[in-house]
Amino acid sequence: MNRPVSILKGTILLAVAGFTVKILGAVYRIILARLIGVEGIGLYQMAYPVYLVFLSLSTAGIPIALSKLIAEKESQADKAGVGLIFRAALILLAGLGLTCSLTMGVSARWLAERAVADPRAVYAMWALAPAIFFMSLLGVFRGFFQGKREMEWSAISQIIEQAVRVGVALILSIYLIKLGVEYAAAGAAFGATMGGAAALLYLALIYCGNSRTCKKKASWRKIKAAIKQIVRFAFPISVTVVLMPVLQGLDSIIVPVKLQSIGYTVNEATAMLGILGNSWAVVYLPMIVTGAIASNLVPAVASLNTSAGNNDLRNKVENGIRLGCSWIFPAAVGFFWFGNTIFRILYGIHGIDLLSWFAPAVIFLGLEQISAGILQGLGKPLIPLLNFLAGAVIKILVTLLTIGWPGLNLAGAALGTVCGSGITAGLNLFSVRGLVKINIKAGPAGCAGMIMLFVCGYLIKVLQLNCLWEMIIAGGASLLVYLISLLLWGGINSGDLEVLGKYLEKRGTDNG
Repeated sequence: MNRPVSILKGTILLAVAGFTVKILGAVYRIILARLIGVEGIGLYQMAYPVYLVFLSLSTAGIPIALSKLIAEKESQADKAGVGLIFRAALILLAGLGLTCSLTMGVSARWLAERAVADPRAVYAMWALAPAIFFMSLLGVFRGFFQGKREMEWSAISQIIEQAVRVGVALILSIYLIKLGVEYAAAGAAFGATMGGAAALLYLALIYCGNSRTCKKKASWRKIKAAIKQIVRFAFPISVTVVLMPVLQGLDSIIVPVKLQSIGYTVNEATAMLGILGNSWAVVYLPMIVTGAIASNLVPAVASLNTSAGNNDLRNKVENGIRLGCSWIFPAAVGFFWFGNTIFRILYGIHGIDLLSWFAPAVIFLGLEQISAGILQGLGKPLIPLLNFLAGAVIKILVTLLTIGWPGLNLAGAALGTVCGSGITAGLNLFSVRGLVKINIKAGPAGCAGMIMLFVCGYLIKVLQLNCLWEMIIAGGASLLVYLISLLLWGGINSGDLEVLGKYLEKRGTDNG
């Protein structure tokens, strides 16, 4: 087994896996969009938020709670406690996952007809229902290894999951498209079921071979007590996790209805919902890194909160936020200037500038993820929930007010996300600062990001190149300026370079 890794090393592992997964997913989505069209993507997009709601109900934030609780037991060298918590989580999620899978399968026809207003979406919902059970159990194993801060196994399982998912989805889509677009969308959805099953099998085999895991049987009384402990901590996280796909599901309801109210047909509104879904897939790309940082911060903060002094904890939190800011600011600049080009390259559709509207949300969503991970690691899961609710209300209001405006249309959904995530991120950071007394070191990344923004805009205006070369040359040159500025202002310190250098050297030696 690997030894526990630092935030930077763990972030590298999970981020590399995440980007590999997203590259596979992007290629898959491009091919899928060309195979089944935007209408097929729209049907898939109608079913997927429903799946996410049931998946959130089944996992209920338990993998995050498991990661935090296991990290605490590890810091106390309590192997029996680690084993007890794992078994309790496995029993709990097996029951929840099976219940939610069956419930989604039984209610799929009603949901397709009444909730998303397109009966054809029922086939994709049926195809996704078994995935809930597999993904629930998969979450237990990932939470276990992340709690032990052994990130490699979780990272590899993500790649296995996506590779199997893409392969199965494309094969079934090609075969089923001749039967109708609704069946092809269902074939694509079934890839998620097979991917989850494959990744679960891999992590189960790794766990069984882990000789350091305490496998001593515990009484049912102790298991029930451990389940109660997990549920108490996981409940606020579960509500937040459930509300995230609910908000996305509301987009699947609000967007078509509001677009139809200003003159779009049902098919046109469904196609535009597909465009929104494609945009969300791209917006979440930068979240791979911030999600990796947050996943590393939960067990790291939890272990330091019980076994180390405030200075170590403060440094860990500050470094996590600093690393996140160093990533999200240039990502937001790239979305702002090249949103249209990115969408055109990925999906072959001209004139879609929705990604540029999402640019500020990249910053806010990233900070929201990182700050929520810190608060959860500190044992304060209720705070991110309350802050998320405040942001969700703002998102819904802004979306309802703006998406029906002629000329704005889908950009209203982006504006709602920007405003809602901005409120949540601000409240989270305020709460973190009050608990840990940190200095939020976002200044260097923010200033370097502003320089990158203006340099990139100037180069675009001066060079007057076609969209692809514009992104390569102007984007690359301005990114170089950003990195130099960030290094000069201390956004990247010598400790980061030392850790990264040692990690890359070790990987090179291992591969040699």
